Amino acid sequence: MKRRFFFITISSLILIFSFNTYAFKFSPMSSSIGTKADEASSLYYLENDSEQPIAVQVSLARREMDLNGIETNPKINNELSVYPSQLIIPPNEKRSVKVAWVGKDKPTKELAYRLIAEQLPIDLERNKNKKASIKVLLRYVAALYVKDDVFNSDVILKNISKDNKQVSIEFENCGKKHQVLANLNLKFSDEKKKKEIIFTADELRGMTGENILAESKRVFVFPKVGKFAEINSNDKVKISFDKD
Repeated sequence: MKRRFFFITISSLILIFSFNTYAFKFSPMSSSIGTKADEASSLYYLENDSEQPIAVQVSLARREMDLNGIETNPKINNELSVYPSQLIIPPNEKRSVKVAWVGKDKPTKELAYRLIAEQLPIDLERNKNKKASIKVLLRYVAALYVKDDVFNSDVILKNISKDNKQVSIEFENCGKKHQVLANLNLKFSDEKKKKEIIFTADELRGMTGENILAESKRVFVFPKVGKFAEINSNDKVKISFDKD
């Protein structure tokens, strides 16, 4: 029997499926916990809405991001626990996984992690004719933050540089909490020339909606065309976005 597979990649979700897929739903895709006893844990929910049992493995990793937004996920130490880390979800049933802070040291800034829920590639039952079974794989990658109520974000525009082909805009989050640049708008002002250049969120695709983790920097590069060719490094810049 020929197998037919489709591949889809979505933000924070990698999904590989085939016909007659037996998959699961996962929520929430982002959660925060504290370090105090009454707020040091969070539940994630996994729902099997198929007619077949599925096996799921859950793991945790740190979340680090470089200047260009490339993410790496080193292993965590012993500061977080997840239970259960492996489970079988019966047909049409729902299960929960608990993530808890068990670290001894209080964080000095918000800590960012990934919680990864993966459907294990198990063989479904073969039919009487012993036709090849179909294997499926579903992977969710959720955000998890360990926070403190005193942590806040503080995003500034650090630098603007230009060459013959592109404009680089560098942001720095000087704060101790991550910040998503939701609905970002920029206004560049040149007082000598009495000129203003305004960029809306639609004109800043690739930058608006991006995440800047606590005490980190991000650089965004745009072609030096249109309004981007008119801005200068000594312009005054006003930043506005929907703050978390």
